Amino acid sequence: MRYSIETSVATKRNSNSIVEAVSAEDIGKLPDASVAESLARLPGLTGQRGTDGRVNVISIRGLSPAFSGALLNGREIVSSNDGRAVEYDQFPSELIGSATVYKTPNAALLGQGLSGTVDLMARKPLDTRGRQVALNLRVEDNSNGTQAPGVASPLGKRFSVSYVNQFADNTIGLAIGFAHLESTSQLKLTELDQYGDYTPYDLPIAGTVPSLYQAPTVTWGPQSKALLPMFWTGSQSTKKNVRDGLMAVLEFQPNEDVHHELDLYYSKFDTHEVGGKLTSNMFASWGQFFGLGVLNTLSDIDTTQVGDNTYATSGNASALPTTTTNSDTRRKDTIWAVGWNSTWKVGDEWTAIVDASMSKDVRDEKYQEVYAGPWDNNTNNWAYGPYSWNIPVDGSDQFLTPLTPGFLSNPANIHFGDVVGFDYVPGEPRWTGVIRDPHVEDEIKTLRLSANRGFDGFISKFTAGVNYTQRDKSVEKNETRLLMPLDGNGQPIRNIPAGAVLSPFDMSWMGVDSFIRLDVPYLVQSGALVLKPAELGLKANDSFINEKILTAFAMVDFDTQLGSIPIRGNFGVQAVRSDQHAEGWEYRGDNNNVNFDLLLRKEGGATYTDILPSLNVVAELQPDLIARLGVGVATARPQINDMRAGTSTPTVNVTPGPEMGRWSTAYAGNPELRPWKAVAFDLSIEKYFGTRSYISVAAFRKNLISYITYGISAVDNSDIPLPNVPLPPGFVADQFGPVFQPLNGNGGQLEGFEVAASLDGGLFIDALEGFGMVVSASKLNSTIRDQKVDQNSNQVIAGSQTSINGLSGIANNVTFYFERNGFSARLSQRYRSAFTATTRDIFFRPTTRQQGADKVVDFQMEYAFNDSSQMKGLSLLLQVNNLTDTYARNYKTPGNVDVPDPTQLIPNYTYQFGRQLLLGANYKF
Repeated sequence: MRYSIETSVATKRNSNSIVEAVSAEDIGKLPDASVAESLARLPGLTGQRGTDGRVNVISIRGLSPAFSGALLNGREIVSSNDGRAVEYDQFPSELIGSATVYKTPNAALLGQGLSGTVDLMARKPLDTRGRQVALNLRVEDNSNGTQAPGVASPLGKRFSVSYVNQFADNTIGLAIGFAHLESTSQLKLTELDQYGDYTPYDLPIAGTVPSLYQAPTVTWGPQSKALLPMFWTGSQSTKKNVRDGLMAVLEFQPNEDVHHELDLYYSKFDTHEVGGKLTSNMFASWGQFFGLGVLNTLSDIDTTQVGDNTYATSGNASALPTTTTNSDTRRKDTIWAVGWNSTWKVGDEWTAIVDASMSKDVRDEKYQEVYAGPWDNNTNNWAYGPYSWNIPVDGSDQFLTPLTPGFLSNPANIHFGDVVGFDYVPGEPRWTGVIRDPHVEDEIKTLRLSANRGFDGFISKFTAGVNYTQRDKSVEKNETRLLMPLDGNGQPIRNIPAGAVLSPFDMSWMGVDSFIRLDVPYLVQSGALVLKPAELGLKANDSFINEKILTAFAMVDFDTQLGSIPIRGNFGVQAVRSDQHAEGWEYRGDNNNVNFDLLLRKEGGATYTDILPSLNVVAELQPDLIARLGVGVATARPQINDMRAGTSTPTVNVTPGPEMGRWSTAYAGNPELRPWKAVAFDLSIEKYFGTRSYISVAAFRKNLISYITYGISAVDNSDIPLPNVPLPPGFVADQFGPVFQPLNGNGGQLEGFEVAASLDGGLFIDALEGFGMVVSASKLNSTIRDQKVDQNSNQVIAGSQTSINGLSGIANNVTFYFERNGFSARLSQRYRSAFTATTRDIFFRPTTRQQGADKVVDFQMEYAFNDSSQMKGLSLLLQVNNLTDTYARNYKTPGNVDVPDPTQLIPNYTYQFGRQLLLGANYKF
């Protein structure tokens, strides 16, 4: 641990830029369980837990992961998701030697981001002396227990082997590592949604006056009654993660003038997740309101007062509908990257460098889900059952318990179908499930030619070169509907085949002792359900992007003295020529009557140049006191989905009146988008004590020159055929119509402060030798706002502005450690304050939620046998991740409210990831 800190501190101190760094304590042994978790502890960085509880993406200085650059061995790396943000859990931590985060622009750093750049580096074999071999073995368990038996072993395992050696008088070096992971994730998830006052649905519950929020999507005003949730869902799943990773570096340096390096990275990541979900409607009299003849009564209601509003938090309901969902998801990611670097001395002064690389990702995913619900054989309709429910607004455990035994588990009384249209698809009465199988390919090729020369005097080094990058990314969002077959009378066959019924789920943690479990792949493959391709209109969301980026760069390193103060740093410029092209689809046919002749290919693009200057200055005010200044212009390329060429097809109004001839709004991407661009200012003061201790204070500001938002623009619709219906007299279609798409804007600032310290106890008090702490904290503020735009007036909707997604105002990390006589222990906590995130609700409408503050505690303890022991080289490890079993939550405000109200936040999603225990052994020789 202390050696890792010492290496990281040295990297930070010696850099000409403002950087943070983390390094492996030893070969094949990064201190954290993953690269992402190590990065999340660095000052100014925050991690976001994914759906399996692990940190997989990183935000730098409050901006979303899409704004940061990601490099592997100094080169751009592909992404396995739909966008550009790299998922760092795809890199086995055992194979990474170090990671450096650049917070300021650098003219010689290619592929950098607007918020910062992460560079993951493999181990260099010629930097190591002698042969080193390391073996690591881990077993792990999760406190949530097994949620879906039979998917994965309750005990996960991981092992790795790393080998480093030199040959031919240290002119050839080889480092190679292999890591295998079989890890099991166990998830429990609840959701509350659509809180409102539902008095018009005959569910009056006494409340205070006034109740601020009316029921969503209705026209009547508040009725001064208590608030109920429209939907309650609870789900659980088991996910098996299997990953094989290989990284190799081959170096050849026959003399001091020539150096060649070949590096290879390969990762195959397969996951399989099986789960069950209960969805219920808290006001089943919705059925009576719409003439379905169902009456629900509530009793034994308890309420909770929050400000001016009353929430119904527990009670009994006589008749609630229920949809059971069974899902099966398989995902396969294959990523590989290869790079070649050659360096030659040219004469006595110049060094020439050629660097070529290629990386590629292929992702195939298949998500299958099937719906069913309790059925009343007497009425030949859905059965609405009695429930007891408890849904505290403070975020504590929730329950929805059926009061009829076997109500959700008896296959004789559960039939196919989507009860009351929870996942409604128009025109599909046989709808009972879906298959979504996206296919993603991402490929990056680079070629870099550069040269540098050293000087004596003010200029210490000059570097110049040219870099060409070509990126091709395609995202296909395929979908197939699952329908019930028809019997001889043309009626849907709702009975579930006996061969598809498995042992039920145990969901007692949320009040459901037994929940039906179905073999979803069996239902799909056996022919028990009918497969129907989804509407071609969905093809408008596919993305096919080609980018050709040519960058010329030049940078001067300087090293001088101002009076008695040593000054060093660099200044330079990048000229970036971008040629981007996008292809997509527009479907002009009827979605219920597929006609591929009406599926039209769309395309577009743009060519432009950005000039990106940068300056970094380091002043050694005292031998151990350093001041840093960074100024530069940085960019972040638009998101892949925002650049898509696909568009929906608008319809023209043929009804006589003032709106006749006008077009409905189309929804599209924008292939002509320019990047986000900002001028960045950074200032840092660092005080060092010895080799492992320092205190730093930093401030930064980013002024946006260009950003991306959503708005209305005009599009020429003159080539769209008019409806094949009789047109009224005087009908003339407008030439132009509105299109809602991403657009470039300008203005806005992001600023913040960071404080960090690494303190070695023995440096101050001898009795504290071996003790230490590493702490950091940041405070951020931004005038950049996400907002909603009225699709008719193109004006910002009043009250719809929220902080930019992913911005946590406060983040801090603290690690206490002890290391002496072979024993080491570490207790770490990372924290980020609440932040907003815009996602889609169950009706696929954009909705903004507030992510709750996230605080995660991890513990690690290890004992290494000393060199005089017969067990020399062996160490034993105990590690607990998420030690306090912290839930992850997001919140929203009831009713038709676009922006979360801090005084009226209620839990929306609550994730229970469980506590992960790892036992392991390391052996090196």
